[in-house]
Amino acid sequence: MIAQNGQGRAGFYDHLEHCCQLVSETYGKPRRADWTNGDYVKLSHILFRKTTVQISPNTLKRIFGKIKTDSRYYPQKATRDALASYIGYPDWEHFVQVNHVPVSIAELTTGETVEPVQTLPAIDAPQQRIPKKRRRWLAGLVALIVVTVIVWLLRSLTTDSISDGPVRLLCKNPTGETPHSVVFQVEGALDEAGSYTIEFGDGRRKQIDIRTSLYNHYYEVPGRFYAVLKQGSRNLDTAVVYLPTKGWTATANMMYDTTRVYPIEEPNLFMNGKRTISAPEVARAGIDTNRTFFIEFVNTQVTKIDGDNFELSARVTTSPVRTGVRCSQVGLTVLGESTKHSFDVIKPGCVYWSYIQLAELYKSGQQDDLSFLGADLRKGGVLKLQVVEKQARLFIDGRQVYQARYNASLGQIYGVKIRFAGIGSVHAYSLKDLKTGQMFGGNF
Repeated sequence: MIAQNGQGRAGFYDHLEHCCQLVSETYGKPRRADWTNGDYVKLSHILFRKTTVQISPNTLKRIFGKIKTDSRYYPQKATRDALASYIGYPDWEHFVQVNHVPVSIAELTTGETVEPVQTLPAIDAPQQRIPKKRRRWLAGLVALIVVTVIVWLLRSLTTDSISDGPVRLLCKNPTGETPHSVVFQVEGALDEAGSYTIEFGDGRRKQIDIRTSLYNHYYEVPGRFYAVLKQGSRNLDTAVVYLPTKGWTATANMMYDTTRVYPIEEPNLFMNGKRTISAPEVARAGIDTNRTFFIEFVNTQVTKIDGDNFELSARVTTSPVRTGVRCSQVGLTVLGESTKHSFDVIKPGCVYWSYIQLAELYKSGQQDDLSFLGADLRKGGVLKLQVVEKQARLFIDGRQVYQARYNASLGQIYGVKIRFAGIGSVHAYSLKDLKTGQMFGGNF
């Protein structure tokens, strides 16, 4: 009978040593003799993240032979299953079945001397002489195996480190009323040489200290925000924060003032003919209307509208030329589960400041030709965004100006935004699902 923990299985230490070597290669440092305490701590985090099995750094040291004991430590089955899973096998038994380990693998991989197992012939057993031709064939086979293993190990030692995979950005309290203080947690081991930041999705960002796992952020306006953990310019993970509203809300802010926003209390917004926020109302909220300012109308609510099959139409009038407003513009945004559609229509001479985003597709007027987003809507106009099976088409006053196909699904729609430079008006707004006919609760 073979014991549950593997004791009694012929060559089980060879399989364990082979598994440890494969784990070290997957981790990215094949030569374990060079590992520091930090490597065992980091590997412990990685194993827990990928297998949900907690293996302490000290246990790993015993498994990998870093901590010397009278006899080599042999871990319990759950631990062996986790190690096998990390290197791509369903469990330990499957790993053992498909791997035939060379007898001297431990010595070749760790650089430590492994005492050979002495096998004594039975006293009464007659000695059998292997034919000379067969001995030569066996010697050649053994030599080929040894050379193959050595070449494989040398290639492993010179291969660039394999990535441990992305760390995770978690949000402990992702939903709340505006304003909302959110706690983010970074899970997993960060590269000490890496440069990490969190972009919170509201225009603010924070540099990551790899010794800290918790980060707090204050969201001042309603919406759906996609916080992104980045290493350099590479996105590692996204966490979503959702702040729903009760109907339409209005918030103002001033250019170059990133420290404050100015909520505008208007309970009947877009009701009973109320289609805009006046300059006196903006001033009473605390805005200096002689400076450049923006007003953002937001309506966030859970809908059953498909973000990849909808039609949005808005009849708007942008701000007249006034102090602080040279580039009369309006921006429309549709918020999805983990990404969004958004674009700015602006006076033709100002398209340098325009942009368009369709899920993962992003174009900026500072780098791309977005002249199709140039339109003077100071006397009014109609904007329409139509999306059918991830094929998006943009219309201005009934004329199609742009189309593109994206890949990342928007999922269901969680709300919309309308943003004006200066004082703008929304005369009509309609959002509907093209498949089901479901209408947005904020239509008017």
